[in-house]
Amino acid sequence: MATASKSLFGATVEADHRDGGGNLIARSVSLPAIAAPTCFRFSCLWNFYLKVVNHWLLSTYHMKRVVYAEKHRHKTIPVKYRTGEDAPNGIKRTIWGIIKLSLRR
Repeated sequence: MATASKSLFGATVEADHRDGGGNLIARSVSLPAIAAPTCFRFSCLWNFYLKVVNHWLLSTYHMKRVVYAEKHRHKTIPVKYRTGEDAPNGIKRTIWGIIKLSLRR
């Protein structure tokens, strides 16, 4: 009988993209893995679903942020788009952050 391991695999991958002068263009950010639901009640499963949606939206935000920073590598843009710090918290704020990045040209 095989038993499943309860430990989560964790990997951190972060990279800085710099130009020839050493100026930061964009920094990638690792997102932590989502813990599995602890019970099978509807509330536990619903909270897990919301965490998955938030994780997906946050990864989309960071993808768009890096694309925006690389597109405007020689222009002056807010530092938060280059470093990934001050990322939005929550589903509504993350959606708003994605919309703001989509409207920036």
